[in-house]
Amino acid sequence: MTDQELRHRLDRIRHQRGLLTPGELMLLADQGVVVLDPFSVLVSRRVTLRAGTVLYPGVTIECDADSSCALGPGAVLHGGTRVVATGGGRITVGRRAQIGEGGAVIKAGAGETIELGDEVRITNGAELTGCCRLGTGAQILGPISARAVELAAGRPHTHPDPDGRGGVLKGHGRARGIRVGVGEVVNGNGDFATAPLERQRTYHPEAPRLSS
Repeated sequence: MTDQELRHRLDRIRHQRGLLTPGELMLLADQGVVVLDPFSVLVSRRVTLRAGTVLYPGVTIECDADSSCALGPGAVLHGGTRVVATGGGRITVGRRAQIGEGGAVIKAGAGETIELGDEVRITNGAELTGCCRLGTGAQILGPISARAVELAAGRPHTHPDPDGRGGVLKGHGRARGIRVGVGEVVNGNGDFATAPLERQRTYHPEAPRLSS
């Protein structure tokens, strides 16, 4: 089988599954979307990608005919990230979000909406399911299975004053129905329901106080 025949076969398989072909992924560069390895990246035709989006090798974004998935400008998805919207699920990712350093899974099914605000950060094997809302600057750090969580919007993690940053879940384990406010963090070890709600300043005692 020639290289051309192999490419045609690969294109046909992706078409049948509603995915962009490697050639189509490469053409996204004309819209300002960066796909670093079009042969290992899988993107549904129904996904909305905007200028500045960066997809590292090994990213998967699936979206069926009844669902929607949109990435904001400058969003970065690292290798090992899987985003899946099925059965009417809806996923939105804000501007300059950083998803999946160390892997991440984001899944919305029937009647479920996952909203990730601007400059959200999700790392190290985190998994989001159900209806979740992460406001601007919120973070989920670590192998946490999060369902129906709400993290308040605030400043991004780079902001020098932790009292003004978005809500944070960190550690490992299961988080169900957790609500975290501005400048707050839950550092879980197993069941997050038993972990205390703390100020992020607890972990950054020398940080300046800049927030009003």
